[in-house]
Amino acid sequence: MDTFGTITGEIKGFFSFTTPIQLQLAAIFFLVILEIMFFHRRHLPILSTRTFIGILVFALVFAISDTAIVYVSRLHLPRNWGIRLVSQLRLYAYLNLSLCQYLYITLLQSRRQHIFMKDGFRVFTLYGIGVISIFSVNFIAKNQQQGYLAYDVTNIIINTISFIYAVMTIIETTIFIKKNPDSFFRGKRRYIYWTTTVWIVIVLIQVIQSKTTFSSLGVTAMCFLMYMGLETPGNFIDQDTEAMNAGAMRQILQDYINSKKVFFILNVDIEDYESIEEQFGENIARNLISQISEFVLKSFTYPVFHVAANSITLVIPNNKHVENNFYIDLTIKRIKERLDQAWFVGDNSFYLSSHCDFIVYPDDIQTEISIHELMSMINDWHFYSRDTGFVRQANPDLVKNRKRHNKIIKLVREAIDNDGIEMYYQPIYELKTKKFTNFEALVRLKDNKTYGYISPEEFIPLAEKHGLIMRLSDRIFNQVFDFVASSDLVSKGISHMEVNLSGLQSVDAALPEQMTQLLRKYELNPNIVNLEITESIAITSSFMLKKNMDELKKIGCSFSMDDFGTGYSNLSQMAKVDYELIKIDKSLLWPCFDKNNPVQANAKIILDNMITMILSLGRKIVVEGVETKEQLDYLEKIGVTYIQGYYFSKPLPAADFLRFIEENN
Repeated sequence: MDTFGTITGEIKGFFSFTTPIQLQLAAIFFLVILEIMFFHRRHLPILSTRTFIGILVFALVFAISDTAIVYVSRLHLPRNWGIRLVSQLRLYAYLNLSLCQYLYITLLQSRRQHIFMKDGFRVFTLYGIGVISIFSVNFIAKNQQQGYLAYDVTNIIINTISFIYAVMTIIETTIFIKKNPDSFFRGKRRYIYWTTTVWIVIVLIQVIQSKTTFSSLGVTAMCFLMYMGLETPGNFIDQDTEAMNAGAMRQILQDYINSKKVFFILNVDIEDYESIEEQFGENIARNLISQISEFVLKSFTYPVFHVAANSITLVIPNNKHVENNFYIDLTIKRIKERLDQAWFVGDNSFYLSSHCDFIVYPDDIQTEISIHELMSMINDWHFYSRDTGFVRQANPDLVKNRKRHNKIIKLVREAIDNDGIEMYYQPIYELKTKKFTNFEALVRLKDNKTYGYISPEEFIPLAEKHGLIMRLSDRIFNQVFDFVASSDLVSKGISHMEVNLSGLQSVDAALPEQMTQLLRKYELNPNIVNLEITESIAITSSFMLKKNMDELKKIGCSFSMDDFGTGYSNLSQMAKVDYELIKIDKSLLWPCFDKNNPVQANAKIILDNMITMILSLGRKIVVEGVETKEQLDYLEKIGVTYIQGYYFSKPLPAADFLRFIEENN
């Protein structure tokens, strides 16, 4: 009974123990809350994150064993096994906590999610000394009755090792930031320094006063700082879809590349996302992509990302080649089956046009590229691929094609900055007056060393995609207007100049004001300006385009629909918008004069009726691609207004064009 009463009293004393126990219990409580917060959210499956999980686990073990030491020391239990066990557990947790903290910060800084051998010996030698010290404590402790104070020698060794890890962290962080001033990690350095400062304070307190119970609070504060400033799993989650974002994808790809293993990338691309967004609104489109993300997240355990607005990406680690991988085929099949079904948002139902870009890394790349390049490639792979069908696998040829595009973009930038834009002018013949009254301005890049001639059909879309089109267009219009004004082309019989508007420029709200200022700058009559708009732009950008057209028509500019009949052929556009000219593409003309064409007669019927219809609407017609006298005679007979093509002249540099007009008009 006396023994029972003593133990009961000690237990009551334990729970009535004032500040130290309360602080330790508070530390454990906050650590548990922190770990619940961390594990509740999706986190990155990379080595640095797994190391942070180790920090949380060892921090909790340390805090519990730190509290248990006080508890065991106050109970009159056999100390030989009680104190020894708890003290060894506490020291071992503390040693592992110090190692994990050093490794975690090192991994974050290096961006190499693996341990490199040159540092491994130094780091793990310290760790080995600590482990030997902890588990040889029975030989160090001479007086078991001193409780856990008998472990002072081991405490000093472990704290010294921990202190060395902390100093190494500060030194390596400082060196890394000096060598990499532009690193994203620079903004996080204060959290490292704060964390390391708390770390060193804990070490010093434990050395000065080994009986202290404040270590648990310090460890908790350290974990909190690391969670908030360095790990923060919520920062890697896209709020709209609950998939991971671009920052997470960058780290995952870096981790997989460093592992030197084959992995697979599946990018589910919703082809009609933009049209849905334009027709039904941004909220509907985002709701759709969110549903797709939810389906993928629930169906697969692979990391799932939402980086581009119209796509969901899966990154799948695997050591086997894709041809032998049953799970890859199953994943693609399951995604396709679901995408072929209807999707519902409110009262709207959608059957989506989609495909899956598929990359086997590194097999399909066969060259070393940066993470930025790889992510860019994933997001716009369809831009380079010419494949059809649901699965569109990358190949080295497309990688080369992408490199070509990158070099072209560089050429466009250099051309804009260094006056490398050259304008060519193709005369347009008016059948009624038998003179060249119009011309079309065509842009060229002066650089012919890298690729030779680069078609505007190739570099204009790239300039749009990379945000260069406005600067490029400004150069084009200034150069063309300056040529017209300085050459006095009006006096030479030119009544119209035709300049193409890009898709982005045609819907730019600043277009009317920009055009007005240019006309004033070069003292040109607005009536001479005819702006060409492709049929596809007219259909997909109707609202803003019409607004700009109305404002420009008020000042005297006119418009023509370019490339009519190349695929869209939305005849209602001609009724809705007042185009002065309709430009018929050569793809409608040439089949009518190809004797080997089995449907030559049908092609001619279509062209005849199309021209008759356009003329009956009161529009003028320019037929492009005229190359023979036979074509010219036919078009003149049927009543076409203007002729453009190599029959009269190819596009000419400014001086040659001027000479051509003077000689032929």
